[in-house]
Amino acid sequence: MAAVNQPKYSKREVSQKFNLKQLLGYEPSERQKDLFFELAVNKMVQRTAQGNDINGKKFTQYSKEYAQTKGVSRSAVDLILKGDMLDSNKKETKQKNMLKIKVKEGVETLKSYNHNVGDKLPTRTYFGFKNEKDLSDVIDEVDSRKTAETSSPGVLLRDLALLRQTINETVDVNFTGFDDGES
Repeated sequence: MAAVNQPKYSKREVSQKFNLKQLLGYEPSERQKDLFFELAVNKMVQRTAQGNDINGKKFTQYSKEYAQTKGVSRSAVDLILKGDMLDSNKKETKQKNMLKIKVKEGVETLKSYNHNVGDKLPTRTYFGFKNEKDLSDVIDEVDSRKTAETSSPGVLLRDLALLRQTINETVDVNFTGFDDGES
């Protein structure tokens, strides 16, 4: 199985599977799976909001009528009307080292399918990633968390020490005015 499977576009499901063990070279933690999902979806949404498709090319322009309705220029294609479609991604981890990003079932899947394959709209393939290279920054960030997780007790102690130092330096405690028990 490939580390990055090709996106699946159907009227019933729009999704993509990732073998995180192959991408990272080791079994990911649950935190790393969550982070991969969050970063990959954010990258996909950001790319879409910038008007670029899965290949890095500009989307086909909006029709004149739709652009007027939306109140934008024809070239300002971001696939965001209300944001429901781009905000409808969910994570599935039914297999140990696999993660699937998919669009929620129902209307959002149909809208996503139509955009990605051009069924009833001009083709604007926004969902998914072509290959591992497209995800290199996501993989690097997720991998960097392995080191942080394995050394977290030391990191936590340093952070608490820094917090204590910051408090001591910034908080001026004046205990005058309190009854110290002496009359």
